[in-house]
Amino acid sequence: MKTSTTKNSPTNNPLSMICLFLFVALLPNFLQSQTFRTIDAYMDDFAKNELFVKKSLMDYSVTIVESQMYSRTKTTAARIIEKLEKVNLLMKNNNRGFDGNTQLRDSFIKMNQKTIDCLNNGSLILNDYEYQSTLSLTEIGDNLNRKESELITYYKELKSFELDKKAFAFNNKMHLNVKKRKNILEYNAYQNILFYKMNVIDEKLTAVITAKDKKGFSGCLDIIALMHQEILAKTDLYKDQYKDNTLNDANIDYSNFISSQKDKLTALFNNYADAYNALQLLKKAPQAETNETIVAYNNAVKVCNTKKNLFYAVFNGIQTIKTTKYNNWLATNSSFLKNNGQFDSIYEKYAYND
Repeated sequence: MKTSTTKNSPTNNPLSMICLFLFVALLPNFLQSQTFRTIDAYMDDFAKNELFVKKSLMDYSVTIVESQMYSRTKTTAARIIEKLEKVNLLMKNNNRGFDGNTQLRDSFIKMNQKTIDCLNNGSLILNDYEYQSTLSLTEIGDNLNRKESELITYYKELKSFELDKKAFAFNNKMHLNVKKRKNILEYNAYQNILFYKMNVIDEKLTAVITAKDKKGFSGCLDIIALMHQEILAKTDLYKDQYKDNTLNDANIDYSNFISSQKDKLTALFNNYADAYNALQLLKKAPQAETNETIVAYNNAVKVCNTKKNLFYAVFNGIQTIKTTKYNNWLATNSSFLKNNGQFDSIYEKYAYND
């Protein structure tokens, strides 16, 4: 799982790969300079590529390599950015639209550029738990707000492309078959960022525990409590968007569990941190070594070790359950995409003529 407890094996979740592979598969047809005699041929070619990309995107999203590290994600992002920039350049040079109308092409290039921008600034990468945990709580909060804002903006850009596509078809006396169902990738993205945000703060909680930082510990728990309420409110809004509520329920369950750590760990951690700090004061005390000071030091060591062991007995048990819940969430996310990520694959279902 993430670097949340006892080992480091961050998982690359589906939203990360959505931004990494979005529209890269368009290379085969769009990069050839073509002249289309009919709007049917132009839209047919466009539809096949777009729908193929969506299907490929979904297939990849449900077969994530769980051992892929954040550093490798960044390397992959750089490679995909290079490919997308090449796609945009070649489309500008070779795709001349239909009858000189490049509206659809230009909108597609704009959407590609938004993907490039989001990859460059890291706003759509959602597996950088370890990096985030090195930041202050204020910095983490700013990053999470920025990522969520960028995510919303990103999907607005995708919706803008859909509107441009509809207008382009209408202007050429064609009508797109608009599906009333929710955008599965957008819904999945919003569910993913809820999961990500809770994991980032939980990762930070682990970091402050290691540092025996009582103030940081309290601050993390306060944020987790607020985030827990946010997740409950948002999942309540999401529950009617799909009949399949397995992913929604998984986020609620995971959030409930992370939030429940407060009651289980607070007293034990504070006792351990106090004993640890008392021991450090004895170590630094500028006094002569006597039988009394030796006895006092040894007692402080015993008290610290006892309270440390009491804390970690509970903490480690929580981490074992958390690992299971984390992996169950990933499996639920994968199953949700497999069960709900269906795309039309033939032109006749894409559009029709007047």
